Amino acid sequence: MTDRTAKLKSKPSGSGRASRRPSMGSLSKINLSSKSEAVAKEEGSPADHATGDLVLTVKVIGAKGIKGAKGDRVSSFVRVQFADFDYKESSVVTDNANPQFEYLHEQAFHIDEALIDTFANDRLHITLIESLPKEKTAVLGEGELRLFSPFLKYQPRDPNNPDEIPPPPPLSFRTTVPINYVNPRLLGKDDDPNRAVPELDVEVSLSKHLIPPETVDNGTFMTFKVDDFLPVPDEWTLKEGNEKDINSNMYIYTLNFSMPAETTTDRLISIRGGTLVTSDAPVLTDPTLTAPQPIMLPKPGTAFQGAVAGGLNDEVKTSGLSAEGETQPIVAIPSTPERVERVIAGENVKKISWSRQHLVWLPTEALVRLRERVRAKQPLEMEFTRELQPRFGHVVDTLLSRYRARVTIDLSSLLFPRVMGMKGRWPAEGYDSPGSQPSDGMTALHARNTAVASSTMTLDSQQAQTKKGKAYDPHLYKNLGTTLGLEFVVERPLLDKKKLQPITKSVTDFIPRRVMPAQMIFEKRSKRADSNYAAQLQEIVKRLVKEYEGIFAGEEDSKGAVVSTDATGEQQRRKRFFFHLNKSGTYFSLKEQLKTSVVEIVRERFRHKTPFASKQELQLFMSEVYVYLVDKMHEQINNIIQHKESAFTDAHVQTAADFATMKQHADDAEQDMLPELAASYHQQRIAKFEDSTQAWFDYACFALRNNMAAKGEECLRQILSTNPKHIPSLLAYGAFCCIYERFEEARVYLVTAVELQPRYILGLTLLGLYYDVIGEEEESENLITEATRLQKATLPPDASSIYMSLAEFLIHVHAGQLAERALSQEILNTQPRVAPYLLLSKLELQRSNFKLAEEHLSDALKIHQDEPNVWASIGHLQYIRQQWEQAQMSYETVLSLSQEPINIALVYVRLGTIYLNKANADGRLDGNMARMAKSMFLRASSVSPTSASWLGVGRACLVMHNYDEAEDALAEANVLNNRHADVWAYLALLNLKLNRQFEANQCIGQALRLGVKNAGVLSVVGQEFLQKDDRRAASECLRMCLEIDPTNSSFREAFAQAVDSSASERQSVLRL
Repeated sequence: MTDRTAKLKSKPSGSGRASRRPSMGSLSKINLSSKSEAVAKEEGSPADHATGDLVLTVKVIGAKGIKGAKGDRVSSFVRVQFADFDYKESSVVTDNANPQFEYLHEQAFHIDEALIDTFANDRLHITLIESLPKEKTAVLGEGELRLFSPFLKYQPRDPNNPDEIPPPPPLSFRTTVPINYVNPRLLGKDDDPNRAVPELDVEVSLSKHLIPPETVDNGTFMTFKVDDFLPVPDEWTLKEGNEKDINSNMYIYTLNFSMPAETTTDRLISIRGGTLVTSDAPVLTDPTLTAPQPIMLPKPGTAFQGAVAGGLNDEVKTSGLSAEGETQPIVAIPSTPERVERVIAGENVKKISWSRQHLVWLPTEALVRLRERVRAKQPLEMEFTRELQPRFGHVVDTLLSRYRARVTIDLSSLLFPRVMGMKGRWPAEGYDSPGSQPSDGMTALHARNTAVASSTMTLDSQQAQTKKGKAYDPHLYKNLGTTLGLEFVVERPLLDKKKLQPITKSVTDFIPRRVMPAQMIFEKRSKRADSNYAAQLQEIVKRLVKEYEGIFAGEEDSKGAVVSTDATGEQQRRKRFFFHLNKSGTYFSLKEQLKTSVVEIVRERFRHKTPFASKQELQLFMSEVYVYLVDKMHEQINNIIQHKESAFTDAHVQTAADFATMKQHADDAEQDMLPELAASYHQQRIAKFEDSTQAWFDYACFALRNNMAAKGEECLRQILSTNPKHIPSLLAYGAFCCIYERFEEARVYLVTAVELQPRYILGLTLLGLYYDVIGEEEESENLITEATRLQKATLPPDASSIYMSLAEFLIHVHAGQLAERALSQEILNTQPRVAPYLLLSKLELQRSNFKLAEEHLSDALKIHQDEPNVWASIGHLQYIRQQWEQAQMSYETVLSLSQEPINIALVYVRLGTIYLNKANADGRLDGNMARMAKSMFLRASSVSPTSASWLGVGRACLVMHNYDEAEDALAEANVLNNRHADVWAYLALLNLKLNRQFEANQCIGQALRLGVKNAGVLSVVGQEFLQKDDRRAASECLRMCLEIDPTNSSFREAFAQAVDSSASERQSVLRL
């Protein structure tokens, strides 16, 4: 046995094995000699595994259907080798076509990243050898077995039960390995139906798992698939290797690069096996078609197909997946025009080709280091080099350094959400080209290869190079336009993601119960009636005072005499005043104004519900009501007289909650792109709180933001006419005047604001920016310096800069040019940050300049690729532009990030709206989409409950026919905002579904009074009324639908059916 083995090692018996499979030295090596130890154990030897902590056991049980030189009478043995480690051979089984070897082969290893890579990439080789007379041997065939899937393919966690660790792969398996014969003619003719298929019965096992199951989720495999390296120098030929021709095909080509490791800082990876080939396939030459492109995360539950989205080159492009698994763009800033492929076909192109992909295991620490490198924008550098085939190992490659190349790969796109790899072509350059320096991880590799090259270069060979003109050319590959085609993918995106926890609660769990005792309800209503009565009395007193002043003050001015104050004069003035009130109709107007509040007091405070038994009882009741009303009137008048400073202040101005609620309703309407409704809320707020400067200022800012400059200016002037010391109005109006180049007027307002509050940082900064606009540089610098000093002295270090605070205020009042100037200063004076570009995008969105808004968001993504506020802004922009699929992907990206944006509730509401529209598209109900929509709206309601969020919950429940929860949700929406027309319309629809026709009529009437503009819900409500045979209500709803969308034929048909006209009348309606 020992002699045979020695002969096999010295002479492979001419079996052709070397031509079928490269020698062991040419296979993929990852420094196993320095990092992994293997100790082979012969059959029957004691299993002493002290040198390793993992044992690989290979048991070759037997073979069947083999044939040798003499047919079925074949003496054979097997040789077992894993990767590049030492091989061992079994005993010979004589004269048996189905030998039972029962050979056991063991190897012990030390587990590290290199060993895991070896199991992932290399194969287990089992060679079947025939034993011939005179101690000769011949290789019959070979079988290969890959160990990656059996031992390293871990199941993903169940998303419904993420805490449970899935079962690890088994530690052993048994399989049959087909034998690829060197000489297939030994098996018989190809068309012989009885031709046997030889195979080996093999059992493989491990003593422990290569990767512990509890830590496998913390690491990932990175797969490198090298396509080709082309074009190559013309002097490289495909001639058969010849040691006399240094350019003949006697080389193997390798890619070397460094990757982070867990035990050390870096480890070197080598992808070997590149060969020089020729191809006449079309070759892409358009760089826009071969630019690196991101590979996106596939839809959960589907196999990865390497779907590639639009390229990330000079533009920022990422992609997502639709519900059907198709690749959809999340954001494309700006959009790429349609391109036409340009190819070169029909030419024989020489290139270096690799036939296998290479896997690299990145454990936890290595993955952390890789993220840090990508965030620091450290590129991945690959070294392309060649080495002689083993049979030409004695030849000296005098051109080794000349043909070395470097390929630099930017990995920054791996930090984009959903991006899990890149695919494309990267340019190559000379390894020692001017200005190029190897990265830290490649320094050792560079030194090693330089030493090897110098040691193999003799003086004669160097002189020969010079004579032949083969001196080193650093621009060789650049002049050729050589590129490396590569695809690399990680199993999971590098970007850390936060899992979205499912919601298990129902609507009632989120709505606080409002259980109020009957007595408390009575007291509340009574107090409200008293408050309304007092407010009406106050308004009447105000009107009476104005009327009195209008009569007697005018008389005093015209005659220039003082009015008599004696009793006679007082009586005369009283008679004249009463006469004036009756004659002018003011008395009856005031009485009607007071009547409503009196009725409310009678109903809510006295609560008399039964008929009076007699006139005396009626008279007694009226006396009680009269006494109570008179007492309250005297109390209110006395209060006015005693507190003259607050005599004419609206009673509701103290209700801060109502004041803030109306502002919130206005902001929500503006956010939902309903400017008319928002303006109505602002106007109602001013009407109710007419003495509130803040209400006027909020309306002024709203008007300026929505291109109503004249109205905004009018509001600011109104504020300053009543309160000239209101600092925000002074600053806003000064900025307004500056925008319209009324510089002198602007200076007055801004200087006045600074004089009133000399230490107000915002005022100082705005005045300094104003002086910069008009060219007063010295004054501007002094004010900015003072503002900066106050900022450092009074505010924490992490506070917004003076320019950022000013830009936010200027955008709030829509002073766009000044805001742009402030943000340009911020960008120039600070490190790249996302916040300025977000504000610029917000400003362009106010201007309806969507293209520029996209560009600013693109700049923000280049700075911070996983900033949730940027992705939320991208989604909002796409939502406004009605790009529903892209907006959905952007919002889903926001929810996958580890941090939340500022206004996460708006993201939930808008994503829920998109889901809900999809759930009810084309008249077919998608239950899954409806549940997802409900979940989003519930999340919004739990974060920031608004009328819109609860309306969304109610709509989703209506779609799913869950009427109980729909009623609760719509009732909550109505509580939060009883002026929301759509809420009333959906309440009408719900009541119709529940056969409450009277309540439905009340609800739809309220919706129409509030000016509902949702034609979709009006149409559905109208159809429901029509089914209930309530044609009057149906016609009102459908008439409003026609007013909103006059061109809709279905609305016309439904309206014609509702009015129940004759055939001719109906046709005339349809022709309108």
